[in-house]
Amino acid sequence: MHIGIRIRKLREAVGLSQKEASTGIISASHYSNIESGRFEPSKDVLELLADRFNVPAPYLYKHHTHDSELQSVLMKYEHLLRENMEDLPRFKAKHATKFTYIPSLSQEAIYNLLQYAELVKAGQITEAQKHYSTEIAHIPRNSIKTLGTPLNGISTYILGLYDYFNKQYLQSIEQFKDALEMIKDDYTRAKIYYNISLALYHLYDYAEALQYAYKAQHGYLELHDWTATGDCYNLIAALYLEQQKYAEAFPHIKKGLSVLGGQINETTARLYHNLAIVQWHEKNYYDALKTINQSIEMKQRLNSSNLFVSYKMKLTILNSMEDFMAVGEIIRLIRRMPLSERECMQLNYFEAKMFHAVHEFQRYEQSMLLCIRYFYSHEEWKELKDASRHMALYYANRKRYKLAHECQTLCIVAYERLTRERR
Repeated sequence: MHIGIRIRKLREAVGLSQKEASTGIISASHYSNIESGRFEPSKDVLELLADRFNVPAPYLYKHHTHDSELQSVLMKYEHLLRENMEDLPRFKAKHATKFTYIPSLSQEAIYNLLQYAELVKAGQITEAQKHYSTEIAHIPRNSIKTLGTPLNGISTYILGLYDYFNKQYLQSIEQFKDALEMIKDDYTRAKIYYNISLALYHLYDYAEALQYAYKAQHGYLELHDWTATGDCYNLIAALYLEQQKYAEAFPHIKKGLSVLGGQINETTARLYHNLAIVQWHEKNYYDALKTINQSIEMKQRLNSSNLFVSYKMKLTILNSMEDFMAVGEIIRLIRRMPLSERECMQLNYFEAKMFHAVHEFQRYEQSMLLCIRYFYSHEEWKELKDASRHMALYYANRKRYKLAHECQTLCIVAYERLTRERR
């Protein structure tokens, strides 16, 4: 880390060019070398630049000075983040002046990393990723990993979180595993095991993901964190369901519901969702419909962002019951909901399959081709594999073999990409 990055950010914040920032202080070429880290400026130069950028002079010339009092405050911040999030607003308000213009580059980096972790823990992922991009991304990763107290491995874990939310799953797993080598805290280790399992889930490596999910579940069970334990049971069940091992998933769903003890939360709603999948597979359609309605009602009460997934499962159940009138009504209801582009296309995909079921083949072809183009362009390989296979069979049954071959080729491409990501 070098002071040049901070100077560049301050210059850009006030809207000056390098020439405008340096005029009357140093040459533009000299200034450029300072921003790029090729030259260490003197205290006099830094004081003049601080005045030009309207910031306290110590913010620039004390960038190597370690503040022991601030270090104690940062350690308290990390402790509250781990143990008592509710006290954080009052704590940060109390120490607001200390967190404004932190002179030490390393202590400012620690503060920004802790802010990132706070945003992630609060579920504000978009804000967290934006914060990382503006306040942390410019710092070399090797420097982040060696920041020391109060992070001691947490910084590496935070790098893993950033990679995970950027969908760099293999890279995130590497960071998480490195963090495990440094972190001894049982609670944090359980979280890391859980996150490794989630990353492996997204890489479709369900077998290895199960190993880490079980480690996380054991860790949370030892800590008597029943909510997190229930979440692990749900993850284990989901991993079995992805492998179509419904009998193995069922007991973990029941354990999860038992551990949560009737709590109304996102995990309980997801457990009901997964129970509906098991019941649907066993062709207990009426039980499945009742259970998925429980999941939907709970998610509506919680204002869940995961509501669409359960409505999609309800469509699957109604489709299996061949209640196409109800399917149409639910599709119309879902279209009135605020949907992402991806959710809209997933709904189109389901609707296309419904058109196929009721022999509206022209509408089926139009909708399915639109979905396939979207899945391919957005690298949604799992959906592309299923959609292109469905259409390949459709064309083959109508002896349109050239089109069937094209769709089957896309299916193979999707399958290859899925298996490549696992490696």
